[in-house]
Amino acid sequence: MRTPLTGILGASSVLLESEVKLDHDTKTKLVRDIKEDSEWLIRMIENLLSVTRISDKEFALKPENEAIEEIIGEAVQRVRARFPGREIAVQVPNEVVFAPMDGTLIEQVLINLMENALRHGGANARVWVTAKLAQNEVQFTVKDDGTGIPREKMRHLFDGISALETSRVDQSRGLGIGLSLCMSIIKAHGCKMEALENPGGGTIFRFTLPLGGNEDGN
Repeated sequence: MRTPLTGILGASSVLLESEVKLDHDTKTKLVRDIKEDSEWLIRMIENLLSVTRISDKEFALKPENEAIEEIIGEAVQRVRARFPGREIAVQVPNEVVFAPMDGTLIEQVLINLMENALRHGGANARVWVTAKLAQNEVQFTVKDDGTGIPREKMRHLFDGISALETSRVDQSRGLGIGLSLCMSIIKAHGCKMEALENPGGGTIFRFTLPLGGNEDGN
C-alpha cells in the first residue's frame, strides 16, 4: 500500500509546488494518477476489511435472504462510478429471486471480479454480469472479452499473491488478494467458485448460491 500512497504524495506535491509552470497535459496526467492510486487504495482497504472479518475467529456468517437483482445493481453502480464510460451489461431473472447470503460480502465479490476484468482486460474490455436459476441454486457469472489470463496461471488465481501477481506486479497489484478473498467469501457461504477461459477471449468467473425463500423468508 506504500506504492500508491507515495504516488499520491508525489503527484500532489508537484501540483502544489509547480502549478504555474505545468502545462495542461502534465496537470491532467498528475490528477489522473492521483485518482487511479486513490481508487486502488479504496479497493484494497475494502478487501482488507473483508479479509479481517472472515479471519476473525469469532466470525460466523449470518446469511439473510437478499434480492439478487439489488445486490448486483449495487455492485455494478459502484464499479461504473469508478470506471465511467466502460461497458457493463447485466442480465437477471424477470422475477424477484432471493438467496441467503451476507450481502456486503457477495457485493464485494462481484465488485472485485468486475474491476479485475476492466482493469486488467484492456481498455476495450467489456463485462457481462448475469444471474440465472439452475435447479435449487442461483448461478452468478462475470464474463469479459479482454486479453484473458495465461492458461498456466489459471490454477494459481485464488492462491493470494500468486505467480500472476509476481510476473505483472505493477499492472496486477491487488489482483491476487482480491481473487483469494472472493474464493474465501464463497467458501464461507458453503459454495463453490470457478474460473474458465472465455472462448471468445477473456475470462469467465462463476459461482453459485442456494435459492432462498421470498422476502418474508418462506
